Amino acid sequence: MSELRRDYFLDRWVIIATDRARRPSDFIRAREPPGGAQGCSFCPGFEDKTPPSKASYFDGDHRPDEPGRPPLTGWTVRVIPNLYPAVKEGGVMLMNDMSLSASGVHEVIVESPVHDRHPQFMSDDEIKRLFRVYRDRFSKIAKIPYVRYISLFRNYGREAGASLAHAHSQIIALPIVPREITDQRGLDYGPVIKEESGSPRAVLESAHTVAIAPFASCYTYEVWVIPKRKCRNIAEMTDEERDDFAVTSRDALSRLSKLLSDPPYNYAFVQSIDDDVYLHLCIYPKLGIEAGFELNTRVHINSVTPESAAKSLREI
Repeated sequence: MSELRRDYFLDRWVIIATDRARRPSDFIRAREPPGGAQGCSFCPGFEDKTPPSKASYFDGDHRPDEPGRPPLTGWTVRVIPNLYPAVKEGGVMLMNDMSLSASGVHEVIVESPVHDRHPQFMSDDEIKRLFRVYRDRFSKIAKIPYVRYISLFRNYGREAGASLAHAHSQIIALPIVPREITDQRGLDYGPVIKEESGSPRAVLESAHTVAIAPFASCYTYEVWVIPKRKCRNIAEMTDEERDDFAVTSRDALSRLSKLLSDPPYNYAFVQSIDDDVYLHLCIYPKLGIEAGFELNTRVHINSVTPESAAKSLREI
C-alpha cells in the first residue's frame, strides 16, 4: 500500500508509491556519453583557456595565483571564476523594493587534473583534499561583507545539469539567505542520527559521520551524509571530522555508482555562515524528472522505499 510520509521536521510530504515498486536495475539506462578530454579547457595544458586561478593546489600545498602571472601547471586542484557567472562580484545595490543587484561570487572548483576523476572514483587522499578546498573557499568567501549565503554544489552528468564533463564543483555566494536554508534554522539532527543509526534506513556509519536514506526521501535512492557533531558549516569541522565526512560521502557516492551503473546526480551542502543550521550533504541521484504534479504540489512521488534503497546500498 502506498504511503504519505512527512519530513523529520518540515511540513513537507512525499508519496512512497510501493505499488510502483522498482528494482535498482530498472533505473539503469543508456546515457549520452560524456565529453572527452581532447581540447577540454579544464585539463592540464589548457590553463590559458580559463580565467586566471583564484587558488591552485600542489600536492597538499596551495597558493593564490598572482595577477598577470601565467597559468600554473602541475596543480592538483584549481579554483577559477565561472566564465558565465550567475552573479558578479561587487557591492549590493537596491534596485527597487522587490529587487537587488545580483551581486555575489560564482566559482568553479576543478577537482582534479584527471578529466574523469569524479568524487565517486577518488582515493581517500583525493577526496580529503577536495573537501579541504571546499573548506578553504567557504572560509575565504564568508569574509566578504555582503555575502550572506554560500551554495556549494556539484552536478554530475548532462541529465543533472553538468555542461562540462571534466570533474568540477561550483560555488555561488549570494547577498540573501534562501528559504530552503532559513527553514533549517534551529533544527537538531542529533535525534535523527540516533534514530536512524542501525535502522533499516542506515547506509553507512563511521567514527564521525552517518549516511542514511531519509524517511521521507523525495528522490529515488536519495542519501544524506550527516556529521555526528553539529557544525554550521564545513569550516567549523576539525580536520579529522572533515576527512571522515569526505570519505563517507565518497563511499556513499561509490555505492550509488556501483548499484545504479554510475547514474547522474546532484549533491549540495546544507550549511550556513552564521545561522543555527546543522551541516549535512544531500545526494540526489537524477533518475527521473519533476512533472506536473510535483511542480504543482511540491509533493514528490518515490517508487522505491528508503528502506529498500538503503538495503541495496548496504549490500553493494
